[in-house]
Amino acid sequence: METKSRYEVVAELEAQKRNLIIEKSDLDFEVKNKERNILNLERTKEDLSRQKIDFNIRQENQKADLIKQKKDFDTRIERSSIDLDREIEDAEKDIENFKIEVEKKKETKTALIESIDKSLERMGSLQK
Repeated sequence: METKSRYEVVAELEAQKRNLIIEKSDLDFEVKNKERNILNLERTKEDLSRQKIDFNIRQENQKADLIKQKKDFDTRIERSSIDLDREIEDAEKDIENFKIEVEKKKETKTALIESIDKSLERMGSLQK
């Protein structure tokens, strides 16, 4: 068995004391790190909640935009449909007027043909 001098024993005890002091201060640092980790996790959880809220708001805004787009589209279609109905109505009236004009033109042409026939008959009777 080896005997240590008093100086060696004091030096070892001083080294142990120094190590214990360092370990003790490291424990405080570890506690602070763990507390910081918990704080970071809580912040991450809060961030997730905010992200979820933001996402829901964006979704609602997109839904509102789609509803507005559909309403605008339906309005345009309705207006186009009304315009087409008016154009169809106008075209039908044009056809009616055209038919009346055709009948008048036929009557006029028939009268002209009869007039020409009478003139031809007169000319034919004059030649005889």
